[in-house]
Amino acid sequence: MKKYILALLLCSIGVTYAQTEGAGKYAINELTVNTKNSDFGTAFYGEDKLVFASPKKGISLVNDVWVDNNQRYLELYIGDILPNGDLDNVSLMKGEVNTRYHEADVVFTRDLKTVYFTRNNFYNKKLARSEKEMTNLAMFKASINENGEWVNIIPMPFNNVEYSVGHPALSPDEKTLYFISDMPGGYGQTDIFKVAINQSGFGNPENLGWKINSSAKEFSPFVDGEVLYFSSDKDGGMGGFDVYATRLVDYTPEPILLNAPINSKSDDFTFIINSKTRKGYVSSNRSGGTGDDDIYSFIEEEPVVFKCSQLITGEVRDQNTTEIIRGAVVAIKDLDGNVVEEVVVDEEGVFELPVYCDTSYKLEGSKEGYTTQSKSLTTSMEADKKLKLLILLGTGEILEQAAPVAIVEDKPEGLPEVLPEEIVKVRPSTYVVNIEPIYFELNSSYLNKDAKVELDKVIDLMHKYPDMIIESGSHTDARGIVGYNTWLSTRRASSTVNYIIDSGIDPSRITGKGYGETQLINGCADGVECTEAQHAMNRRTEFVIIKM
Repeated sequence: MKKYILALLLCSIGVTYAQTEGAGKYAINELTVNTKNSDFGTAFYGEDKLVFASPKKGISLVNDVWVDNNQRYLELYIGDILPNGDLDNVSLMKGEVNTRYHEADVVFTRDLKTVYFTRNNFYNKKLARSEKEMTNLAMFKASINENGEWVNIIPMPFNNVEYSVGHPALSPDEKTLYFISDMPGGYGQTDIFKVAINQSGFGNPENLGWKINSSAKEFSPFVDGEVLYFSSDKDGGMGGFDVYATRLVDYTPEPILLNAPINSKSDDFTFIINSKTRKGYVSSNRSGGTGDDDIYSFIEEEPVVFKCSQLITGEVRDQNTTEIIRGAVVAIKDLDGNVVEEVVVDEEGVFELPVYCDTSYKLEGSKEGYTTQSKSLTTSMEADKKLKLLILLGTGEILEQAAPVAIVEDKPEGLPEVLPEEIVKVRPSTYVVNIEPIYFELNSSYLNKDAKVELDKVIDLMHKYPDMIIESGSHTDARGIVGYNTWLSTRRASSTVNYIIDSGIDPSRITGKGYGETQLINGCADGVECTEAQHAMNRRTEFVIIKM
């Protein structure tokens, strides 16, 4: 099987595996139709039939033995599904489907009028070869007539003699076709792609990206509702190829490895499941089977449970110019400082990082020539939430100007000549508590977990300096009605003051004021065209030092 999958791929090495919580519970049985050769690659044909691949049988007048495994070329067979999952009445598929070369890995539309399948790049009685004289796999589409015969077989427009394309799978609405390929520009040796199916044909293939594809080999996709199943021989599995599951509709940080007995120390692949009965099939070359690769039926006793997840997305911009910073690295770390995930922003300075719900992280942005910025955050319990953040990186010179080194004459009473690290100068005669920006949801004055973490730093500083008096000033950008901006900023200032007072701080030591849009720091007034990042710089809450 491994060599057939994609033109002489190398076998993989088994690695240590630990039981994964929430990765499903299954009961499996080997089919009696398995032979001493390779039987694998199942596909449902309606509700009561199964199609699979197996070497040719019977007498042949031509040499049709594949030298790579000394077995005959694969053909497609169909059988009736019995109540126990086994097959009966197995026969060759009808029509122009089976050639003298490999055919395998199919998927049918629900009306059983269209089929997508994989074979060697053989079309119009010609076997296509690459420049290196290799025959790769190709994907084809066929119509099924009233007699169940495959007719009008055509190749997919994105086939190429220089690389393989195959292992088709369909989305539930049949508007998206998934497949694997080793086409250039992928993440690994073989990747999973998708392509839109439209009235005029097909769109352009899209790689599913680093969340699913790895530097190893991914193949045999299958879609069950919003869940994508596939196999991979990447590190972290039980050994060989293993079956994984991930969601296509949310921000699951990484695919989940299915539990044994679906996975074993050998190759486990072509997982399919009936969305109603929760019965399915998986292929494997595990020990104890009948032949090379064998087909196993299974019943899902407990489904895969995906951990609540969210997506952090945002931009990285220059703190001084607000221009995007290409090539910046954004990392998400756990509380021990270990990197959970790391990405390089795209050409638009945008990044995306999946995270788990109700978890504390540290987000870090960096780029050579800039000073690294970090922000602590704790995600909520809201599944599939999208968090938008802005990372502003400054050069050493910019941060040095705002650092606690030089004092002007109009400094607050009691402020020392050399500022403690908790206090910075942001504008002439304006000194503030050095904390991360506090953000509010649109039209809201509610304090979230991240805001409270930063306010706790203000409280700690006020305990450290018992004579410190501060003002909580909340600001908005210039968009919106002036009166509303003033009202909203006042409510936000009040929320922060009340939180600090409730912690035990003397009310006489802190005041709050909403400035609305009256103290813009970058000239983005009404009628001035500014970027979203520039507007965001004005939406701030500052704790200004009045007296030390």
